[in-house]
Amino acid sequence: AAGSCFCVLFEPKSARVAPSEGFTWLHAGVVELIYTFMLCFVVNNCAGSKRNNEQDDGNQFFGLAIGFVIIAGGYAAGGVSGAAFNPAVALGLNFTSGDIHWGLLWALCEILGADLAAAAYILVRPEDYGDGDLTPYEPSLPVKLLSEFLGAFMLVLTVGLNVVTGSSQTAWSAAAALMCMIYSLGDVSGAHFNPAVTVAVFARGKCSAQQLISYITVQLLAGVASGALYSVFHSVGPEKNNAHSLQPGNKHTMPHAVIAEFVYTCVLCYVVLACATISKPASQLTKQNYYFGLAIASCVTAGGFAIGGVSGGELNPAVSTGIAVASSIYTPKGATMVGSNFVNLLLLGIFEIAGGLFASFIFRVTHAQEFGKAAPPGMAQKCACEFLGVFVLVFTVVCQSLSGAAFGATSIACSLMVMIYATGPISGGHLNPAVSFALALSEKMKWSEVPVYWITQLMAGILAGFMACSLFTDTVDVAPKDTYSGWHAYLAETLYTFMLCFVVLNAAGSKRNNSPTDGNNFFALAIGFVIIAGGNAVGGVSGAAFNPAVALGLDFSSHEKGVGNGFLWALFELVGAAIAAAIYRNVRPEDYGNQTDFDTYKPAWHTKLVSEFLGVFFLVLTVGLNLCNGSAVTAWSAAAALMCMIYSLGDVSGAHFNPAVTLACMASGRDLINTFDGLAYMVVQVLAGVIAGCLYSVFHRSSLKETSPITLTPGDGFSIYQAGMAEFAATALLAYIVLSCATVAHAGSQKTKNSFYFALCIGSCVTVGGFAVGAASGGELNPAVAAGIATASSVFQPGGQSAPMANFVTLGLYELAGGLLGAVAFQATHAKQYVDVCAGSAL
Repeated sequence: AAGSCFCVLFEPKSARVAPSEGFTWLHAGVVELIYTFMLCFVVNNCAGSKRNNEQDDGNQFFGLAIGFVIIAGGYAAGGVSGAAFNPAVALGLNFTSGDIHWGLLWALCEILGADLAAAAYILVRPEDYGDGDLTPYEPSLPVKLLSEFLGAFMLVLTVGLNVVTGSSQTAWSAAAALMCMIYSLGDVSGAHFNPAVTVAVFARGKCSAQQLISYITVQLLAGVASGALYSVFHSVGPEKNNAHSLQPGNKHTMPHAVIAEFVYTCVLCYVVLACATISKPASQLTKQNYYFGLAIASCVTAGGFAIGGVSGGELNPAVSTGIAVASSIYTPKGATMVGSNFVNLLLLGIFEIAGGLFASFIFRVTHAQEFGKAAPPGMAQKCACEFLGVFVLVFTVVCQSLSGAAFGATSIACSLMVMIYATGPISGGHLNPAVSFALALSEKMKWSEVPVYWITQLMAGILAGFMACSLFTDTVDVAPKDTYSGWHAYLAETLYTFMLCFVVLNAAGSKRNNSPTDGNNFFALAIGFVIIAGGNAVGGVSGAAFNPAVALGLDFSSHEKGVGNGFLWALFELVGAAIAAAIYRNVRPEDYGNQTDFDTYKPAWHTKLVSEFLGVFFLVLTVGLNLCNGSAVTAWSAAAALMCMIYSLGDVSGAHFNPAVTLACMASGRDLINTFDGLAYMVVQVLAGVIAGCLYSVFHRSSLKETSPITLTPGDGFSIYQAGMAEFAATALLAYIVLSCATVAHAGSQKTKNSFYFALCIGSCVTVGGFAVGAASGGELNPAVAAGIATASSVFQPGGQSAPMANFVTLGLYELAGGLLGAVAFQATHAKQYVDVCAGSAL
């Protein structure tokens, strides 16, 4: 049905599955089998396991883990088979193209992969098939070794297939593979999948000598096996004439490479220790936290993109081993390399292991309470955490900026997120003088601590700037970009530092949103993703520092280009922090009164409207600034902005930020919102969109795209009907997900009131719809966004070109209709919600 609808909307375009050029049906069948195996194995372990998803204390990461298999396999195998991993996808695509035989072959391989996944699950989860008590259960050593082999094998294979098919997203894909397997097997073997991690865990005292030796042996064997396998694909793939050996990147030396590997392997191992091996805090009511796999894997995203051009960004001796083996089996004739595979493997492996050992040392300093220290963390521990976190952040900013790798803002965001998760329980994870300033202004931090934090953060930023620049032949200066003036840069830094500090206050500092007796698991995810929103939106305006430690670290390390702008950037960042603290008091008055029963607290009407205005304003502004600066990832940046603001304000106004969502909530009943409030929400949302559109039009006038109109029109080759239907379908999905994830009891453990995934799911709809239908309609999915774009194109019209306002009306009506369809679909699939409401009313 979906394939037929696609053909009706986008005819004569078609989609089908078949082997990519250079590969045979056998190559394609193998990758379909392997990644369908991975998908089904992750489903079984994350959603079906009696221990990993207990009936009374279930996890909330199952959807995240399952979905990210597609990121892992999509980039790894997409250039081989098209990456269906699902008979419904394979047959749906090929049925409409009339080429059904390939779809049938894909389906056969996928079913075989599913069968193998079931067999492997039985081997790693024997406890599911016995009658014993699962509480004291400890997997046997052979089961743990099988777990380590599977995890390391899928990680190295994913890295290798990305490399040999020419993917530019290797770090992102590898991180997804690592995260999925960690979530799947963390409670089986600890999910090390990396000799350096095993060494760090051993040094921390959480691994026996027998496990140390056996784990490392199996991990390296898995690297060898996967390296041998992906070399077969290298020999016939698009990169068959290019060597992919274990050696430093262009213009870099082996000392550069080993230092880079040491730093990021140390970061990875430290995050493992700090997020997956610590005692459960008092604020955690569930058996396990939900972010450990996300935090650990995001180290690979950060490090892989930041230093991939320096060392390859392996961060793992098993990955290094796999690459060395693959390049020994197949290397194009005439290819040369720096050093030899064996020597380079030995050097990189030694420094990666050393990174693991150093991480265990740092962990003992920052987390002394884990080793018997009774006193709460002192200022020395807090400063150590702040120094480490800022150092990693600024080091990543410099490396990413100078390497020019793809997904730059995402890499930096991941470095911030993981260090907040790792250091938050000790120092609060500020990692930013502006954040410390905002917290102090909001009475969330003692003023006496602020100077100590500032000095520590600034010292770390400056040191990291110099050290990172030493790996390159250039520096990163602080200055307005391209055609923008200083005032554009100052305004950009003020706005997005405001957003960053506002999200910190709401997601981490709020007494209601992050209670000390029932803390949320999303605080660092929300904070880190502000960098994705703002980094892509204004990276081309100001460089997107949003942090005085970053601004001054870059400014001092690029002193030969002049010093001074860093201080101006810092000043406006502090202004943004001050405004965030002031508005926080407006939307969170309960933090400053005599309110003690937060469960019964209801925000005032005007507070809800301020919440809706802020959320829509930053969403539309982010969309517009991405468009002004020619970003290729507008949907990703907008989704991040939406997610951050939903996590921040979801318990204030419901965080609709979209008239179509508000209409869906009204239409779904259950007293979610009354008609008067719903209409008020819609008016405020559209008003916020209009104001944001006016503001970003000022940037459009000075951007590199000042001669290119940004209008609300269908994409090239599409009619307004096709654009409207695309908006209708994508907005219906968004509205349905809002209702299913944010207006019902969350899945997983009911021991906590907090949902880990609700805003991530809603934001991801924008990623899905924005990329899927962006070429047809623009992918707004929101009448307020459409209003912002229409307003901006009316305010500033390059060459006198402007889209008719009728397009806003037309697309807005399709989007509102999509919201209604989402409500109808919700009522059909969640009928129990209405039975429960009726039963409650009767009582």
